[in-house]
Formats: sequence, structure tokens, C-alpha cells
Amino acid sequence: MVNYKQILADFASIAFHHDQIKSYGFGDYKQITNDLMTKLPTKFIRMYVVPGEGVLLENEVKHRFAVVIMDKVEDDLSNLADVLSDTLEICKDIWTVFYQSYTSQNGNFSFELQPDQLPEIVPFTEQYDEIVAGFTMNLSISYPFDYNSCTPPMDAGFDFPTDGRFDSYKLITDDFKLFAELHEQVNSYGFGDIQQITNDILTKQTPLWPRMYVLPSDVQIQQGELTLGFQIYFLDITDDDLTNQADNLNDTIEIAKDLFAKLYLSEYEANWNATIEPVLQAFETDVSGCVMNISIVQNSDYNRCVLPLTNFSPNLTWEEVNELWRKVKEQWNKI
Repeated sequence: MVNYKQILADFASIAFHHDQIKSYGFGDYKQITNDLMTKLPTKFIRMYVVPGEGVLLENEVKHRFAVVIMDKVEDDLSNLADVLSDTLEICKDIWTVFYQSYTSQNGNFSFELQPDQLPEIVPFTEQYDEIVAGFTMNLSISYPFDYNSCTPPMDAGFDFPTDGRFDSYKLITDDFKLFAELHEQVNSYGFGDIQQITNDILTKQTPLWPRMYVLPSDVQIQQGELTLGFQIYFLDITDDDLTNQADNLNDTIEIAKDLFAKLYLSEYEANWNATIEPVLQAFETDVSGCVMNISIVQNSDYNRCVLPLTNFSPNLTWEEVNELWRKVKEQWNKI
């Protein structure tokens, strides 16, 4: 079965078997010219993969990557044209390998992975510890996924409501918490704002990891329905040398897919094209993982008759309304 870590392994395998690529890395741009695994100076030509946004589509998942191919440039830039020419050829090689590899000898990539047809390839010249140049290929890789709600590692009896119980915001957040409690890999849950994402306000203790944390997002009112947005973080502790960063990304993305698999067939009607963005940064604790941006649709007829309102006094002026509120404030003072 294809997962995120397997795609990263495929990138690393292509780099290893390419005659011109001498080093490989994965992570954010801050480590692009540092080899954290060997602690030795970077070998060039170097291939470096930066994770980007993922999209949950119907029957497939798409992940975007920035594939950076770079080489060292002389101080007088005399070899710049050669560097750009060579690194562009390697970008073409990588795309070709994903696109046309139907045998085990060639990697079998094309049976399960589909690269996009129009990757953007952008040249660069940068000053890091040394001058490097090359191309960044912004590539999307898709693979099939059936969102089977029976496969997530959790209590088989758990499902989001399918019987019309969707009647409040709190019901959704309570069910998110229940999902976290019943999922075998999630060890703590939180809801609130970004400042508390690595703190457990309820227990006053360090959160257990992996952690699921829900942030409320935008809400849209439309005729006949209400669309509720959420940002849901799935995070785990990152080792100092970042060696478990790929594992964290893979495992948390799988949990996000588990949540979506439970959501999309439920009363909550999670919308397709939910996005998954990698998290490769430090909060108060060094963590990595992903954040899923989802929207949930609630049907609503906006029935005026059921609103908690008393009968209106017709055509009140500003002064009359202000007088009504003055009397209310007088009652407040008596409490």
C-alpha cells in the first residue's frame, strides 16, 4: 500500500540510483545544504525534497513536493550555465522515472504513482554556506485511496453520526474528541487557539504524543447550508537530529486520512479537496506532523419561526432602542 513515507523512499531511491546525484536530503529549506545524517560537508550534485501541500481527492490523494536539484557554482559564475544545464536534465530524468517505470528493474513507480503532467521547474542561484544553483521542480504525485472507514486503527463501533443528529457546533467538536480518544495512535487531544497547541490546559501537564489539536476556522453562511471550517493538527515529537521527521509526517498523515475516511460518509459531509500541509517547525516543543484543513457542510433552512426571539416592536428609533437597553443595564446593577 502506498503511503507518504513510501513516496519519500521512492525519491531517495531515485537519487541513490542516479549516476550524477551524490547526496540526498529531505526536510525544510533551512537544512538544504547541510547533511544532518552524516554531519559531513554536502556532496554535489545534491537532490533535496521539501514537502508541500497534500489534497484529499475522491478516490485518490495528491501530495506536492519541491524537488531541488543543485550544484556548486564557482565564485566567478563561470560554470553557471553548465550547472543549470545539468540540473535541468536531472529534473527531466526524475519526472521520466516516475512517468515510465513499469518493471521492477526500473522501480515499478508508474503502477501506483502518477506525476502531474505540467510540473513547474524554476531556476535559482542562492548563497548559502556556498554559492549553489540549479532548478526546483514543483511536482505533484497522486496515488489511489478508497477512504475505507472500516480500516482506521480504532474501535470498530465508532462512526460519526449518520442519522441527522448534526445540530450543533459542539456536537462536532465532541465527536472530534471521541475520535482522538478511540484512535489507537492518538494519545492526547486539544481544542482552542494556536498558543496552546503544545500545552494541555486541562491537565496542566505536558501533552502525550502523538497529539490531535483542533482549531476553529472560518464559517460560511449560504442559502440552505452552513459550511464550517476547521484546522486539525496531528503532531509528534521530533528528534534533535530530525531522523524521525519522515516517520512523523507519514504517521500523522495516515491519522488525518483516517479522520477523513470516517467523516466523508457521515452526516457531517466533509468536502473533498481537504488539504494536508506539512508542519516542520518548533512551537514550545520541537514537533512535526501535519495540519488538515477541512470544511463540513450542515444543512440549514434558516427557519425564522424557531429563533429564540421575542416579538419585535415595529419601527423603533435609535433613541427608543437605547432607552430599552438602558433599562436592561439598570437590571444588571441590581444583580
